[in-house]
Amino acid sequence: MMLDVYTLFVCELYVLFFLSIIMVFAWKGSQYNRVLGFECLALIVTILAVFLSSLRSEGRLFLPVVVGNLLMLMAYSLIVMAFRSFRGARYGYLWLAGPLIWILLCLSPTFYHSLPYRILAICILCVIYTGWMIVELYRSRTCLPVTYWPAQLLLWIHLLFHVVRGMVDGGIPSPLHGAIGGSTFSVYVILESIMMVIGLTFTLLAMVNERTQIQYRNASLLDPLTGVWNRRALFEKGELLATFCDKSGLPLSIMLFDLDHFKSINDRFGHAKGDLVLIDFCHQVERLMPAKGHFARLGGEEFAAVMAASESETLRCAGEIRAAVEHSHPEAVNYTVSIGVATSNGAHHQMAELMMAADEALYQAKSLGRNRVTSHIASEVEDSPAVAAAGQ
Repeated sequence: MMLDVYTLFVCELYVLFFLSIIMVFAWKGSQYNRVLGFECLALIVTILAVFLSSLRSEGRLFLPVVVGNLLMLMAYSLIVMAFRSFRGARYGYLWLAGPLIWILLCLSPTFYHSLPYRILAICILCVIYTGWMIVELYRSRTCLPVTYWPAQLLLWIHLLFHVVRGMVDGGIPSPLHGAIGGSTFSVYVILESIMMVIGLTFTLLAMVNERTQIQYRNASLLDPLTGVWNRRALFEKGELLATFCDKSGLPLSIMLFDLDHFKSINDRFGHAKGDLVLIDFCHQVERLMPAKGHFARLGGEEFAAVMAASESETLRCAGEIRAAVEHSHPEAVNYTVSIGVATSNGAHHQMAELMMAADEALYQAKSLGRNRVTSHIASEVEDSPAVAAAGQ
């Protein structure tokens, strides 16, 4: 089947124009997100570049060869900036290298009038820019659990296309005027460009949307004052950890924390100092928490932690936390913590039952004078739990 280059050319302009309109509204709707802003600007610049390439049919070279390709490289640069903006990197000036190299090359009459040289140069520059996008995307992989691989696949296909074009396109002038690149390979360039611009535009939209959803979800799971997980997050992560412990045959432990006489701290020093105490406590706990553990604020001065650890390991960790808190004096404020520990060694760990057991242990710690660790061992084979207290 023969593909008409004129039809493809008009289709490409239509697609670019349509996507530009979509991106303008998406950019505005996203509160002027910079990633979408760069992509929107790249599409507009690409429209100008594609339009200028058609002026070759009028026998002109400067506008399609110099300005048109310069704008095309600027569009690549803007897309690179979109990827860098996505991961919060500094923009720098290296992205201007492609357009500047093209200007310098066009100063040579040999290069300016040689279609094969121009095709080879544009392919090399496109490969470099696409490779740069792949690297930037790789650095953002942690915040893209879903869209990362589709985006990588799209960029690699585009990179390999230009590698193949650089080796196959010999720069044979096309008998049809107005073709991008001006060679017999133009129809494939236009077709791939249409696919690429559609895919990349919607991929960037999906990337921004995915990251926004993750940010909103994390915000709903974080305590705004201390920055640690909240109750909802603790139970979500705790259930996952309980399932993991069930499958692995590991014990599951919960620690409940209550800052001693916290109300008197607020009364004596003010709520600002009280907030500093809460933040300092979170720093102390996170510093001593094991890798397979999650720490959260339940509310007020109450906190909890769940971990895949035995009773002895949990008691040791709790003791270290209690000692660290006792010797911590944020803003010259002394405070202590009472800790209740519950460990399940059974085959089926239940978060709710462990929380109740740890709460009973915490009550025991407070009844025994506070500033101590008390253990409550929960087991499927034990009808009456045992309570053990660790002194100061």
